[in-house]
Amino acid sequence: MKQPLFSTKRLRLDALWKKVGFWGLALLLFSWNYYRDFFEWPEAFAMALILCLQIVAMVLFGYLWLSKQQKFPRLIFWSITLGFTVSRFLIVFFVLQYHLPEWTVFHHPDRVGPFLFITSAILIFIGYSYSIYEWGLAAREKYQDLMEHTPKRIQQPIVIKSEGRTIRLLPQDIIYLEAKGEYINYSTLGKNHMYFQRMKNAEKELKGYGLLRAHRSFIVNPLHVSSFSANELVMVNNKTIPISKTYKSLILDKLKG
Repeated sequence: MKQPLFSTKRLRLDALWKKVGFWGLALLLFSWNYYRDFFEWPEAFAMALILCLQIVAMVLFGYLWLSKQQKFPRLIFWSITLGFTVSRFLIVFFVLQYHLPEWTVFHHPDRVGPFLFITSAILIFIGYSYSIYEWGLAAREKYQDLMEHTPKRIQQPIVIKSEGRTIRLLPQDIIYLEAKGEYINYSTLGKNHMYFQRMKNAEKELKGYGLLRAHRSFIVNPLHVSSFSANELVMVNNKTIPISKTYKSLILDKLKG
């Protein structure tokens, strides 16, 4: 459906680029107006742009990178936060110290100056880390459903050996697995591969990718179930797979949900 030319929906900040663009522009204009008291307009604009880019980089770091980490990367997180804080004070110390008002920490000759400097640095460091973490949590909530329904879908391929060759299989391309004696038949969207493996080990490995046990001899990918009943599944390649009583409740709940 084509959206009206003057629809208010276009003004909603419902996308990351809209949020970053709107608040980034607002921060740029506000900072530029502030720095004009100390610089000519080109220098004031440059200083405002540097500050704006730093804040935008901080937000994007939290939103695009931190939100997608399964395990919180403490060392990298605190290192980058410290980098943002240090860069902020390097800008202030080397560029602005002779242009800021006299009440700033750089114009205190007594012992109060270092104390205020360290205190402000700590407060900015905490503020930066909190902001980055909050943006990461906000984005993580957005991707949470996707992560739950298709876990590890974008991770590294599964590596098996078939007919003397090493095969790399994308989890989303696997239709089902069928036990055949001491081997397992990996049926994929491309072709079938026989791999010497126990079904129990395969189930444990593939469970994290969203594949489920449907029968003692079958593991299926719910993404490739074409139709189903209470007793069987029909896959996209027309393969009919029985559902055992042991796994019926789990797999039917997954397909109905």
